Amino acid sequence: MKNIFLLLLICSILTLNAQTDKNVESSQLQLSLPLPSILYELGVGKNTTTSLEAITGFALQGCTGCETNFGIYPILRGQLRYYYNMERRLRKKKNIQGNSGNYAAALFAYQGGSPILGNLNTTNTIVVGPVYGIQRTYKRGFFYRLEGGPAFIQDDIDQGFGLVLAARIGWVLRKRR
Repeated sequence: MKNIFLLLLICSILTLNAQTDKNVESSQLQLSLPLPSILYELGVGKNTTTSLEAITGFALQGCTGCETNFGIYPILRGQLRYYYNMERRLRKKKNIQGNSGNYAAALFAYQGGSPILGNLNTTNTIVVGPVYGIQRTYKRGFFYRLEGGPAFIQDDIDQGFGLVLAARIGWVLRKRR
């Protein structure tokens, strides 16, 4: 049984690496704002990528006549993205470098409740859900990304459904195609 699993794993890795006609980048590294972050995106199929992003989150709490508290928190986000309009963009002679395209993705995010800096403790939060996004990358590496969708959100106190919205700008650090 272990040999069959190992054989399937090797075959799937070879199949993924043998795909030379990928529309997505084989890998890319992004630095972005407004909350400083670093994202690594790996091409795993013709139009499919997986990404891991480390973000520094910020929270501020205060009121008139009370102490102001703040916290800087670690956030870890992972996504499996499917870029569904790459073929159409190629037909129209539009840019697909840097994974410029529209995508549907499965999102998983975790935010720790203890701050890296500051004194404002919050709860650990997990976010899971589908998102729709657009990403555009320009010749010099500048990019922007907008995404949103419904999500299941759970923290140490409560759980429920909500809306996830994200906007990022930054630079892609990579070799040009």
